[in-house]
Amino acid sequence: MSSDSNRFVPYVDIYFKIYFFGGLIFQFVLLTLILTKSPAILSNLKFFLINTCVLQIILISMGFFTQHRSLPNSKSFAVLPHGPCRTFGPNTCFTAYHLFLGVALCVGLGISNTIIFRFRVLRKGRESRKRIITMISLTYIPSLAIIILPFTAPWNFAEVRAVTYFEHPTYDLSIYEPFVGFFTITSFQFLSATFLLVIGAYAIPAVSGFLTTRVIHLINDNRGMSLKTKEHSKTLAYVGDLAGLACQTFLPVICYIPFPSCYIYSQISNVEMLLTEHLLGILICLPSFLDPFISFYFIVPYRQAILGIFKCRKSKPLKTVISVRHLSKQNASIIDSN
Repeated sequence: MSSDSNRFVPYVDIYFKIYFFGGLIFQFVLLTLILTKSPAILSNLKFFLINTCVLQIILISMGFFTQHRSLPNSKSFAVLPHGPCRTFGPNTCFTAYHLFLGVALCVGLGISNTIIFRFRVLRKGRESRKRIITMISLTYIPSLAIIILPFTAPWNFAEVRAVTYFEHPTYDLSIYEPFVGFFTITSFQFLSATFLLVIGAYAIPAVSGFLTTRVIHLINDNRGMSLKTKEHSKTLAYVGDLAGLACQTFLPVICYIPFPSCYIYSQISNVEMLLTEHLLGILICLPSFLDPFISFYFIVPYRQAILGIFKCRKSKPLKTVISVRHLSKQNASIIDSN
């Protein structure tokens, strides 16, 4: 067996340590800003931001806890954990792996849900709290399905290990023992969970990109808005400039699409893809590390608060003076609903 099969492991270990401690710090800073620096204009949007932030904290923790490597076989799928979960045994690692996938999907759906909320507000005006809670709750349904489905099928880790050693004879897998996985990839549970993940991986970037573009068009085409209101709406939509749009649209594209694409390719071509075995787990949770920086920069109150702390420039309070007498009822509801 060749030790070359583990040549990326030391780098992945370093990455996950940085990812865990750095990611949690950034997320807790963001959560603090959401709770303390959000103006009244963000009162409803704040529900979506808090939901996504809490989910990302869980995802970061699960990613570090498992630090898994995905190794597809012809008829099974091995999950090679290298994180702290190994201390608690294979059942704990496999459970944490499913939690990781479910929460990752929920994070992606939560980000798209936030864009859908902005789009609906700009088109229809104020959204009720009941509808907001419903929108957030619906994103948990496919995620819970991914978490629950594997528990309805028998687990046969011994069979997974036997097949994995047979199909990858040049791999040194001793550092992952006892590893886990699905002993059959044709079961209803595996196919259903994979289907939900694949649909989410392709649909989330597509929906996010399309609706973000529509939000910009609605803002630019709405002549009923004053210039100040229009510019402020752009800020709330994270699209004050092209960089904001690019970050929001292409981050899911870069991080979500490679996961199912590489898996499908490896299954069809029967080719070992050593680097992507590690990248599958890394890319799925990478947005949780980068997303706070998008919020720090493109949400003006948060950016001002951070700049004020570091004294990079004098922080000025965000003041938005809106006269209801000079705005139509629809525009007033748009501002209020955010």
